[in-house]
Amino acid sequence: MNLIESTLKSIIEEQGLLYFRTININDLNEQVGNRNIAQGIGVYSSLPVINYQTFGASPSVLMEYDIEVYYLKLNDNTDDTGAQVDTILNDLYPLAEQLLDHLNQSGIVAKSQYIDGYELNATDTLKMTKEVLTGWSVTMTIPIWRDTFYCNGF
Repeated sequence: MNLIESTLKSIIEEQGLLYFRTININDLNEQVGNRNIAQGIGVYSSLPVINYQTFGASPSVLMEYDIEVYYLKLNDNTDDTGAQVDTILNDLYPLAEQLLDHLNQSGIVAKSQYIDGYELNATDTLKMTKEVLTGWSVTMTIPIWRDTFYCNGF
């Protein structure tokens, strides 16, 4: 488990949700179908996209790591009303919004850097699985200093 994944897992579980790591619909469908998810789930769903920033002759390398995390709950019905969807969104909003705060406190954000904004998008009746889930998608870029270098004597 890499640093990003282990940090997200810790944060999501501390928030009282089940943690899932998935990158496709079939994987999420299987995980959701095999667990009781009434408490809600946090899904780290993106494949890594890492942009590397270098600084001239400096040996420093800044990795800008893009993530997408879903905060989801099971809908009561397959065709919930707007008010029922709003209830789920209202329950999950504080948790999705707090992801930034938890990441900033985790110590993985590069010193002298910061997460330059993030985006929350409501996912209305997300039909990625046989279950109908509603919640929030959180996307952001986390700056992390690269700490492993491969030198072969050049």
